[in-house]
Amino acid sequence: MGRPVKKDVNGVAVFGTYESAAGIKVSAYMSGSLRTDVYIESQVGARRYVCHDVSDDVTAKCKLVSGTPAANGEMQMLGYTDPGSDTSVAIKKLNKRTAVDFDSNRYTWYLENDSSEDYIVLTLVNAAD
Repeated sequence: MGRPVKKDVNGVAVFGTYESAAGIKVSAYMSGSLRTDVYIESQVGARRYVCHDVSDDVTAKCKLVSGTPAANGEMQMLGYTDPGSDTSVAIKKLNKRTAVDFDSNRYTWYLENDSSEDYIVLTLVNAAD
């Protein structure tokens, strides 16, 4: 896996809490249903994270998937190439300086905060052939 990601390239903390509105918010399938108020607590593998569901106060290890999570332990992390739009990219792997989507496109990334939560802003570096 290498070193776990703790901060983005600008030094912003990647993992936080729901109350702090800091850190990456994801959707995950936990406790038998799809949850959208989930935050990442820590990284445990290249594509696996410990996630915390705020509504049920449940923590679980989850793996990244490309589509909407549909089974326990699945999660979806989205990044945005245009922060003002709803156009999103499902992220397959997140490193300190780069993110990779499920089509193997590479992006640089950083966290942006719109005062309610952090979100991932992506800039395409290398498109997959």
